[in-house]
Amino acid sequence: MKLTSSFLSLLLLAGAAQAADLKGSKAPAPAPEAANEFPGGDIFGFTSATDVGNPGDKGLALENDGSYGRRDMRSRVLTQKLELSRTFAPNWAYAASLFGAWSSIKNSGDFKDRTAYNFDGISMEVRHRFIERSATNPFAFTFAIEPRWGRVDTVSGMNAASYGAEFKLQADRALGEKLFWALNANFGTGRSRDPLDRTWSSTSESVVSTALTYAVVDDKLFMGGEARWNQAWNKGFFGKLDGQALFVGPTIAYKASETVMLNAVFLPQVMGKARSVSGPLDIDNFERANFRLKLAIGF
Repeated sequence: MKLTSSFLSLLLLAGAAQAADLKGSKAPAPAPEAANEFPGGDIFGFTSATDVGNPGDKGLALENDGSYGRRDMRSRVLTQKLELSRTFAPNWAYAASLFGAWSSIKNSGDFKDRTAYNFDGISMEVRHRFIERSATNPFAFTFAIEPRWGRVDTVSGMNAASYGAEFKLQADRALGEKLFWALNANFGTGRSRDPLDRTWSSTSESVVSTALTYAVVDDKLFMGGEARWNQAWNKGFFGKLDGQALFVGPTIAYKASETVMLNAVFLPQVMGKARSVSGPLDIDNFERANFRLKLAIGF
């Protein structure tokens, strides 16, 4: 009986040891697949990616935003923005900007023929990427706010003070190793002085844009397309819809080095509707086409 009891004890001990062995040798669970890398910089057009840089990064950018074509006039406008930015903490950045405005109008029923270039105010921007990409989340989200003071009516080129702010929500995702997508939802509100009768009024504008680009040559050359839906409102916080327009066109971006990037976009208006005027386009509140050429330098 003693022998049998000892034998059973040995069997139980051997079984426990074997179970512990099997438990220790169990294969670890596979690590989640890493998300595709997203290149930094302005790889789209007017649509912004969520990148804010690494702490300590500084940058200088020159934006040249142009437009042409208004109802009842020959209008050409170029707005320049010189921006100095810095990433001061993980996922936090700020920027300070100076603006210049060149405008040329002819054959207008309201304004005299005029061609002029003027200093057009300043702005400050704070950006915060509040959701980062990860192995389990391929999307990133950034929120930004940009208060601005202006001193020129860009349509007429005349002196006209304005105050406002733009609120920006940005999202992006890598759809593959070379295909990238972004979505922006912006809302701008402001108060401006009419250049003719000098009265003050409040207006607002909402913009939803999306862009898709493909890395044609590694992470050097990107080509894609962009669509922007603009809406103009007659009050500082929406109100009545004065007009809306859809712009669609191509984008291209070239990364000359790790710190230098050039991008360009051309967006003609393909559809629109003004509240007060009938027609297939809204060229009362918006232009026939917009374009941008931007040079960004990091240091």
